[in-house]
Amino acid sequence: MNALGMGRILDGLIKLALKSPLERERDLHSRQRELSAGIDESPNDMTRYVLRGELYLERREHELALADFERAVELAERLDDAKGWNIVEQVMRDRALYGLKVARGELR
Repeated sequence: MNALGMGRILDGLIKLALKSPLERERDLHSRQRELSAGIDESPNDMTRYVLRGELYLERREHELALADFERAVELAERLDDAKGWNIVEQVMRDRALYGLKVARGELR
């Protein structure tokens, strides 16, 4: 994912906090569709799995979030084995591990 795409997604998430519940739900659904389309195009993009998992958590869809976070961790392990780490991948892996704990109910 390029910086422009990431900036657009992050900007949208910030704007979510300022909207009505109906607008917020519509935006979450729209972002979910965008992330899912991006995953279809680039199924090895760990960042999109983490962002979609976080959206699923926001919508209290813990099973779907769990699946996305597990996939992100799996992709992170492949990068670790290939020594393909950079800061973004490290942060996304940490966010996925945290998301797994939240989705499993280990954190409140």
